[in-house]
Amino acid sequence: MKTIITVIKKEFTDIFRDKRTLISAILVPALAFPLLIVGVSKLRVKLSDQEEGKKLKIAFIQAPESLKSGFGKGNFEFMDLDLEDGKTAILNDSLDAMLAFGSNFSQQIDQLKPGDLNIYYKSTNETAYDRVSEEVKSFEEVLLQERMQKLNISSEAIQPLKISENDLAPPKEQIGRRIGGFLPYMFILFCFMGCVVPATALITGEKESGTIETLLTVPASRFKILLGKMITIAMVGLSASLITLLGMVAGLKFLPNIPEDFLEVISNLLGAKFILMLIAMLVPLSLFFAGTLSALVVRAKSFREAQSYVSPLTFLVIIPAMLALIPGVSLNWQTVWIPILNIALATKEIIAGTISIPMYASIVLSLIVLAVMALMASIRQFSKEGMVLK
Repeated sequence: MKTIITVIKKEFTDIFRDKRTLISAILVPALAFPLLIVGVSKLRVKLSDQEEGKKLKIAFIQAPESLKSGFGKGNFEFMDLDLEDGKTAILNDSLDAMLAFGSNFSQQIDQLKPGDLNIYYKSTNETAYDRVSEEVKSFEEVLLQERMQKLNISSEAIQPLKISENDLAPPKEQIGRRIGGFLPYMFILFCFMGCVVPATALITGEKESGTIETLLTVPASRFKILLGKMITIAMVGLSASLITLLGMVAGLKFLPNIPEDFLEVISNLLGAKFILMLIAMLVPLSLFFAGTLSALVVRAKSFREAQSYVSPLTFLVIIPAMLALIPGVSLNWQTVWIPILNIALATKEIIAGTISIPMYASIVLSLIVLAVMALMASIRQFSKEGMVLK
């Protein structure tokens, strides 16, 4: 054990000397979420304000004067175009939308029939369509009120149901379901990225520089040397995950207009129960990543070659984590055994407070088995002279 600890100290010394590792494994996870959350939020607000203040160019064909006057209160510019010219202008982005009313629209309305209206727009211009739709709905509401007065009908008469929705799910469960898929995707990804950099530096880097040959001459077995390297790699990956989580909570604190119940649930993520349950899954996961990466990069003779081995593995990590974002994919006795996906789904359940303890224990056990298998694969590779030495 003393030898393994000595190897770990030596590897951490090398890591802290490597600025690239510190930036990739520590600094990026710490800043990624705060910058992402605050930056995207402010950008969205800014773009939304710009779009709302933008003067939209609208064309009318046989439109009622009452509708035109309603549009006149908004920030719109009217253009006089026929149908074909209007379509061309929309495609060329010189016109935002066009409203073409049927030739007998007024007659249809007078006869208490639906009036024909075609709205032409580009789906890529969502803001324009939303603003035009709001004006059209307001106009439709006016026509509906006039029609009810003409028929002497009250608004209650055409509303057979008075629906009150009562969501009994506690705020913690609601918020957990909303962010539970995205959150594990991020810290699983950063856990993997946090393992990649030290794995290539401590194994491929030492092969490339020739220092690994010196290390193998010390009175320690290859197993202890490899185990020390793996534990170091896993600890860096685990640290990157936890720093990512802390960065997310810190980033949300700077966002304005966040509901108090949402902030309360997010703050509770730092509770002892959540952290311990999360670490119990992330420790074997990071060891699995460390063992798998060690078995791969020990085959490489240079950083470039190591990256070519690691790149395909990135997709095998991202895809299962992304599956947790799909509606309908939930934690059950089938998904419990799928690596990475089971962690993402379990995290969602832990946040919501609905985790099944037997399923959770099965996930931790399966991850431990995977970590042991990855360690054994690394030992086999590390025991071959042709793999370790250049």
